[in-house]
Amino acid sequence: MIPVAHAAEVSPASQVETSPGLSPEAVKRVFDQQRQALASCMRLLTEESPKENTPWNPPPDVDDRVLLSFEVGRDGKVREDARGGNGPRVEGLYLDRPCARMLVRSWSFPAFPARQGEWVRVELQARFSTTAAERKAGLARIREDFDALCRALSALGGDKPPTEQDVTRTLQRFLTERRSRLHPSMRYGLEGLSGVNVRDMVTLYESSAIELLGTPAACPTVHGWTTR
Repeated sequence: MIPVAHAAEVSPASQVETSPGLSPEAVKRVFDQQRQALASCMRLLTEESPKENTPWNPPPDVDDRVLLSFEVGRDGKVREDARGGNGPRVEGLYLDRPCARMLVRSWSFPAFPARQGEWVRVELQARFSTTAAERKAGLARIREDFDALCRALSALGGDKPPTEQDVTRTLQRFLTERRSRLHPSMRYGLEGLSGVNVRDMVTLYESSAIELLGTPAACPTVHGWTTR
């Protein structure tokens, strides 16, 4: 049974600074629409070597500030290119940073007049509250999703590896049924598996489990596809 817990919460922005072209008020409005989605990126594991990760429990009085820094183009889209430090920067001990960066890249702001190649710099501060019970529940939900995906893939049979097309259809059906509740990092990872050859799919599937849970995915049928 998945434990019930108080919902994690990201506060409204306490401070927003922007360069000319996009007002702080416009950024605040978008952030207020997205901040609870950002709460789904709560940090669940320690940040040691993935194979040694354990459930994360912050020490008392740890700073729960969230700092976001990113650039917005004239079309209102967030700059994705992280080279040179231009991609979204996420700071906050309670946030899973790769997950948060993926979400920030998906945000859309009002378009504004500017020359090609001009970007508005945005810096934003908020706070993030969560509980040990909620983090435990988050891990349990991800584990249950991996177990369900294992069952769905294993139903394709284990005598020999299934076809790439059959695996892709199974992944797409799984995403359709569970998309709204999946952890963002798991959702993005599964979306990237469609159309991948079966052997590489298994490797990525198992790597994703280690990254999100700190342990390998226990799915003997799927693992066995790489040995046949």
